[in-house]
Amino acid sequence: MAGDYVHYQRENSRVFADIAILTGTAAYANVLAPKSANHQIFVQKITLSITTHVADTYTVDDDGSGPVIATHLDVTPQAAGVPSVVVWDFGPKGWPVTTGANVDVSHSSTGVAIMHIEGYQKLVGPVAQATTN
Repeated sequence: MAGDYVHYQRENSRVFADIAILTGTAAYANVLAPKSANHQIFVQKITLSITTHVADTYTVDDDGSGPVIATHLDVTPQAAGVPSVVVWDFGPKGWPVTTGANVDVSHSSTGVAIMHIEGYQKLVGPVAQATTN
């Protein structure tokens, strides 16, 4: 893809999260939170490493009005070709999350996984135009 992921992270403000998704915890709120209501997060890449396969749905979304960012329906390991690592790559510019919204992660069952989310946030809107930030 054209562009450089690190360029956008350096020009703005890098954000990332590593989440241990465990049995017994269905929701992980605010894994990425913007600095203010005038900041917008851009998700560049999500990596899901599944360690325990069960019929589980992993979802990444924002707590604003935006659509689901990523979702994966995992299946039991008996099925051929079940991936243990799933990657969503949204390119250097990233997937824009609703301005001022947090990124949340949830799963529907007892699967166990590690998720890494990376991107950047920047000041947007009228406030950004009035400042040099």
